[in-house]
Amino acid sequence: MKRIYLIIMLSVCSILNVAAQSDYYMRQARSYQREAEYYTKQAQGYDREVEYYNRQAQNYLREAEYYTKREKYDQAKNYQRRAKDATDKAESYKRRADDARDKARTYIKRAEDALQKAK
Repeated sequence: MKRIYLIIMLSVCSILNVAAQSDYYMRQARSYQREAEYYTKQAQGYDREVEYYNRQAQNYLREAEYYTKREKYDQAKNYQRRAKDATDKAESYKRRADDARDKARTYIKRAEDALQKAK
């Protein structure tokens, strides 16, 4: 009788342990998914910044062209410098967006792995 009781208790404990592990991996998967969403939104924000700075650079180049036609070379040079600065900022934000997308992909992969372990 004790042996049957012991076998039943061990099987119940192992089932509970498996269920607890499955729940743990599901929570981990959800956590990784939230992290992936965060980094995806962050990348989208950086993309907006890239677009903004590219527009700024175009506007500055347009202004530089205007002042060049008017033979105001100092002002044209100033706007060309501003255009270069805006382009540099756009490139910086593009790198940040790419890094954020890489992190999002990493977290998506981790979420997939956790879901596989939960099954």
